[in-house]
Amino acid sequence: MFRWSLISTFVLAACGGDGTGLGGRPGDFGQVEATPECGALSQACVGQGLDAPIALGSTLNVAVQYKIPGSSSPPITLVTADHTVLTTPSSTQLEAVGEGMSAVLFTGPGGEVIDVIHVFVQQPAELRLDRFNAAGELLGQVQPSSKLLAGDEILIAAEPFANGQPLLGNFDLGYATTDGAVVEVVPDPVFGWYRVVARAAGHATVSFSALGIETAWQLEVLP
Repeated sequence: MFRWSLISTFVLAACGGDGTGLGGRPGDFGQVEATPECGALSQACVGQGLDAPIALGSTLNVAVQYKIPGSSSPPITLVTADHTVLTTPSSTQLEAVGEGMSAVLFTGPGGEVIDVIHVFVQQPAELRLDRFNAAGELLGQVQPSSKLLAGDEILIAAEPFANGQPLLGNFDLGYATTDGAVVEVVPDPVFGWYRVVARAAGHATVSFSALGIETAWQLEVLP
């Protein structure tokens, strides 16, 4: 199952896409402001924006706002200074291929440098499962084991962390359950959310894997 950012006007606003929120970050020259395009569930996006490292092995779409008053926005392309750390699969996307730091140049149609920022890539150390209510409010981190009643549904999202810090990035997320008759994992219509549904009494282990990390959740379903 592929986890994607929510790329919409609503989500960009939630992440600071108007340049005034938490996700926007000005370039060193003050010519542009860059915002990570990430879902409303991403703690890294909402809390830190591009100041958060990008998870090694993930990709990140970047929205750019031109900041010079009275000027129209030229087409801007991202160019990385260190291709062993970051590459650019498209003109607005970064791919984290190695740990470290790289300058990211915002270049115009003729290759001229309009602005520059510095971005870090970090190897994730853990994959956390966070629980949310129906309104999308964070309730806290899922514990290693839980007890549910048959018919319960738990809304969760998975996010990579390193040294207690949430990391940016889009990535492949795999999931499995040892007994689908007891516990089933169902992707929610909202990208990035998954519903863990207790079907019948018994025991099951639900596992999620991404970026070379796996986390397991031991579940007991009571009648």
